Amino acid sequence: MKALKFTRLSSKGQIVIPQIIREDMELKEGTPFAVIEQGDAILLKKIEMPKIRSWEEATKPFKEAAKKSGFNKNDLDIIIEEVRASK
Repeated sequence: MKALKFTRLSSKGQIVIPQIIREDMELKEGTPFAVIEQGDAILLKKIEMPKIRSWEEATKPFKEAAKKSGFNKNDLDIIIEEVRASK
């Protein structure tokens, strides 16, 4: 355990993370967290958002999976038509 600090719950349910911990963990405004209840403890887990540099990088795993399974544009067109027809 690196730092032990104390804080309080506000009337709005907010908790201030002490500055030394925010600095050590490089927490900034808007940092996302998972909040997990564990018995009489609450665990805050900082969420690391994936860093996607381009559309190609983001879609690469899906394109590879589609190619491997044999899924093609015709299959996609059929699915689109089925969804449109169901509305």
